[in-house]
Amino acid sequence: MKIIISIISLLISSVIFSQTLSLDQCLQLAEENYPIIDKIELLKKNQELNNKIANIAYYPSISVNASATWQSDVTKIEIDNPWFTSFFQDAFPVLSKDQYKIFAEFSQAIWDGGVNLAQKEIEKAVIEAGISQVELELFNHKERLVNIFFAGLGLQKQSEILDLKKWQLEEVISEMRSLVDNQVVTKTQLDELLAEKLILEQKIIEVHYEEQYYLNMLGVYCASKFAENTNLLVPTPQLNLDKNISRPELTLFQLQSNQIQANKHLIKSSKMPHIYAFGQAGYGRPGLDMFKNDFSPYAIVGAKIVWTPWQWNKTKFQTQILDVKSGIIENTKEIFMINQNAAIQAQFMKIEKLREISKTDLEILELREAITKNYLAQLNGQVIRSSEYLIVLNEENSQRLQNELHQLILYEAIVKYNLLKGELYKMSKF
Repeated sequence: MKIIISIISLLISSVIFSQTLSLDQCLQLAEENYPIIDKIELLKKNQELNNKIANIAYYPSISVNASATWQSDVTKIEIDNPWFTSFFQDAFPVLSKDQYKIFAEFSQAIWDGGVNLAQKEIEKAVIEAGISQVELELFNHKERLVNIFFAGLGLQKQSEILDLKKWQLEEVISEMRSLVDNQVVTKTQLDELLAEKLILEQKIIEVHYEEQYYLNMLGVYCASKFAENTNLLVPTPQLNLDKNISRPELTLFQLQSNQIQANKHLIKSSKMPHIYAFGQAGYGRPGLDMFKNDFSPYAIVGAKIVWTPWQWNKTKFQTQILDVKSGIIENTKEIFMINQNAAIQAQFMKIEKLREISKTDLEILELREAITKNYLAQLNGQVIRSSEYLIVLNEENSQRLQNELHQLILYEAIVKYNLLKGELYKMSKF
């Protein structure tokens, strides 16, 4: 009974008084502390500012201009008739070659053919695609974290198996020392066990440092400091058999297509006529009356239509370029789906294989338990030595830990299968 209590104490000593960390907690910490998440707010702020700039197009534009010029000739009326000259020379004065003008000019867009609205659609599509890109990078970040978590969890389970083997080996060595002292066995046999213990301790050191490496990596990804004795909790994922794939890449492909459609709307709007109202008020010499050589105020108001019905197929070529880009996106999406479906199928087969192995693990464990029970009866009847019983008991516990390791690998396969379909692990709620 003391032996069994010692083994149980050994198995649980690594988790008592230690910090625990679940995969769900890691994913939450990673999302909260990954700096790229701030990029979403920056993109939204950028869209807001660009929309404000676009709205300025609806406001009237006002400019103030001034000019002073000298010209080599001016408009004049010359009639070789003394009678005409004597009566009308005041009506047609000779204009000055130096001319001056200062004026304020305004322009107001009445209808821009939908260009401004199309530009806003493009800006919205660009920002949405940018946000989707950020979400994709965050998803990939979490995928890397999942790999690190399970690597650390696997090393943690290996460490438990090695500690159990070391404990069993120390018990055998202790009994072997007694046999050497009584000259029942040679010291060479003891030295072989001691050498085996050193090799085992080397492996324990190696696994320990690898375990700390992955724990530190989790700390970096989660922007947290975890204690050395942090115990990683084994997740219990549910296999998602839904055929739908909701990977963030697909969302990005769709938003990139939306961006191309928005650019097509802009091209279409650019072919429409634009209507403007305009006005000008100023003071200069000459004014609007070209026959007065004096400074005078003046004003002009009106409306104009700007339309370019023929652009030498420029818009046609621009549309064709967008169609090519759309085809590239669809081709990339098609390739992605082929690779993703292949990966999903391969991962599902891996899960099925691990499930079959788990069934065999249970059968092996049942046999090990029966053997241990038989050896315990022999030990109580003093038929065998305690070291022989410890070996069998160690094999049972090693098998139990091995089963847990196989179950852990199965859980990892399920989590990664769900990730391939776009579903992040979330801890089950009971």
